Amino acid sequence: MILGPADVKGDVSRSADVVIIGSGAGGGPIARELAGEGHKVVVLEEGGYFTREDFNLNPADSYMKMYRDAGQTITLGVPFILLPLGRTVGGTTTINSGTALRMLRPILKKWHLTHGLTDITEEELNLIYGHLEEFLFVKRADPEVAGKVATTFLAGAEKLGLSSGWLPRNAKECEGFGSCAFGCPSGSKQSVDVSFIPDAVKSGAEIYTRCRADAIRVKDGRAVGVSGHFVDPATGRPDGRNIEVDAAVTVLAAGAIYSPYFLLKQGLANSSGQVGRNLQIHPATQTVALFDEPLGPPKGIPQSSYVDEFKGEGIMLEGGTVPPEIHSLALPFAGKSNASLMTSYPNMGIFGGMVSDSDSWGRVVDLHRPGYRPGMLYMLRGRDVGKAKAATVLMAEIWFAAGAKKVFTPFAGHYELSGKRDLNRLERSRVRATDLFGMSAYHPLGTCRMGGDPEWSVVKHTCETWDLEDLYICDGSVIPSSPGVNPQLTIMAMAMRCAGFIDDRLAAAS
Repeated sequence: MILGPADVKGDVSRSADVVIIGSGAGGGPIARELAGEGHKVVVLEEGGYFTREDFNLNPADSYMKMYRDAGQTITLGVPFILLPLGRTVGGTTTINSGTALRMLRPILKKWHLTHGLTDITEEELNLIYGHLEEFLFVKRADPEVAGKVATTFLAGAEKLGLSSGWLPRNAKECEGFGSCAFGCPSGSKQSVDVSFIPDAVKSGAEIYTRCRADAIRVKDGRAVGVSGHFVDPATGRPDGRNIEVDAAVTVLAAGAIYSPYFLLKQGLANSSGQVGRNLQIHPATQTVALFDEPLGPPKGIPQSSYVDEFKGEGIMLEGGTVPPEIHSLALPFAGKSNASLMTSYPNMGIFGGMVSDSDSWGRVVDLHRPGYRPGMLYMLRGRDVGKAKAATVLMAEIWFAAGAKKVFTPFAGHYELSGKRDLNRLERSRVRATDLFGMSAYHPLGTCRMGGDPEWSVVKHTCETWDLEDLYICDGSVIPSSPGVNPQLTIMAMAMRCAGFIDDRLAAAS
């Protein structure tokens, strides 16, 4: 059952086989698998539970309800980068665009050679990927639904002879409302809240919402459960009711920002000194193109198409359409200039360029700030700045090939491109991280990374921590390096794999 604040009358004390902190791409699949095997599962989720009836196509309302910090989570460094994080049943899968890609094969080989993860084989991963794709109805975006912004961009890419196509998505009969990032009103997107969680509940799992974990309870070198408290939906503050769960196995699945923060605050599982380190994100730039004819946004799929010609160099272009409230934030102008340009919104398209970072530096730290707020330090550096510029130049070239009249970029001194001459000037320019306007990033990873060496990793290939028996971490934090593509399918695959090891542990103990 899914229990909200109204269903809890006082303090809660439960016993379970497994307690899971978080209900996203890591926690949700583990809950489903283990509850389905007959184990008693309790899930603690800090966010609320929302259904399609709550998804009203209002971005501002959705940011307030389902995002951390109302969608304004920012990394500290150069440049400041917006890093949206979900806080709801289903985690960030509830408010992402549904892209479901398998990890690039060279990345797995890197995991084998660099991180000692030879126990994770290509054959095993492909079997899990195949199962997930069937369960989540993964298929390529339908061009008839994707929208004119996407078809126009792909037409430009085809003119330039670039490798491109339609993204696979975990969506069943998508209707193209253009609102994936604010909850799917049709229920088509098979995010964790409409796929894994309902199955887990049918098998007997208990999901406590508006419930923040405070501490992992430890006894004789092993995790034995979790203590926490319930929060007021309006203020996010403790409402006076507490929860304690005794469990044979504890799973931390709070995401790549909050899982390490949780451990750092309690001083757990960090004999390697790697907790919170190695933060990787996918920094993203965006271009906005202005056409003479209408492109019809926001009708379509927010992320439906791609250009992967340079994925081997760490550049992936993905996009489709966004609502006007979000579109206006991507324009490198403010005030009257922004308002004037937004009158042409029906004639504009937006596309994103995602960078797999290699030279940049990131870390999650406990700044001891009031409230439950980690510090996210991130510096965009070296070749990654060049990748961001290369992605921007490539998108502009594609837009112009598709017939755009103007292209707007996030680089200072190059905000407005009117043709080939302006494009060449951007391409020849030397840019710095400080030149970037309004940068965003997605898919935080690596802050509790898995590996074969306890001195350089936090968890084993099974996702159990090196330091504490019966404590497993399974979310984006354990992914040791960027998979080169959107990681949700890979996080789910690691969760399915982790669930198998936990099932074996519980069976051996019974």
